[in-house]
Amino acid sequence: MEKFNYESIRSYQSFSTIEEMDQAVRGFLYKNKAALSEGTFNVLKFIWKHSVKVVGVSFAKHDTIAEAVQLSRRTVIRAVKKLEDLGILKKIPTARMNGKQGVNILVLQPFEAIDHQLNKMSPQDVTVSVTPIKARNKQSSLCGNKNNNKPNNVINSEFSDSITGEAASTQPQQPDFNIEANTAWEMDTSFIPASVNKEFVQATQPFLNPIEIYKLWNRVLIAYNKVNLKCELHEVIDLVINAFKQTIFRKKMNMITSTFEGYFYSVVYKMLSEEKQKERTLPSWLYDFIGDGD
Repeated sequence: MEKFNYESIRSYQSFSTIEEMDQAVRGFLYKNKAALSEGTFNVLKFIWKHSVKVVGVSFAKHDTIAEAVQLSRRTVIRAVKKLEDLGILKKIPTARMNGKQGVNILVLQPFEAIDHQLNKMSPQDVTVSVTPIKARNKQSSLCGNKNNNKPNNVINSEFSDSITGEAASTQPQQPDFNIEANTAWEMDTSFIPASVNKEFVQATQPFLNPIEIYKLWNRVLIAYNKVNLKCELHEVIDLVINAFKQTIFRKKMNMITSTFEGYFYSVVYKMLSEEKQKERTLPSWLYDFIGDGD
């Protein structure tokens, strides 16, 4: 068991910069948020915000965390164990100078950033749920549909390309988002991955189909990742939904000269950047404070 002192803590520094630590935690949450209870999420958030003096390392005790997030000490211990099992946290036991057991050092671990995860995403991730629709459309065409009119439940070619990896050579232009209600859409929102914010899904589903919602949410993640907010994305989801409503309004008024997706991204990025400016006006000790020990 290691002696507890500042030098021993510094030896466990797991990131070279705060930004690098933020990228790792956000990548972890992007992949595992759905597997976390609210309590475990709040414990991680506390440890994250109190791991900046020595980047990636916190020595806040269980009782300190429990009081801050309003959970029992036992629940905090379970949450720490859960985070250890998922690979984002490592617990290092320490000993005091008198030989008695000291506080546990909690060390955040490197994790793949959101951008890297998105770049590795395979088109096959969503192909299975779409394939039956394509098969039914093909069968319909073989049964006498000679007028080549696209049925309502066929995916827009822009999204078909991203799913199948095939170029739509017969389409001279890529269509923009179809923001009309998708009453004939074969997939419902239950097909959308759990990582997509539920409030965002609820706000967008009257206008977009599940594939469009998922693609638009990825744009939100990219904007959030670039702005590098200290707060969690779910804490500013109202801004994201407001950006979507603004985009819908301007689309209905024929005021968008670019694509729907591109305009939405620019509005989200602007709103999150303004939120970042607000964060910078807060006292630095709010993000650099380490709670007292038990």
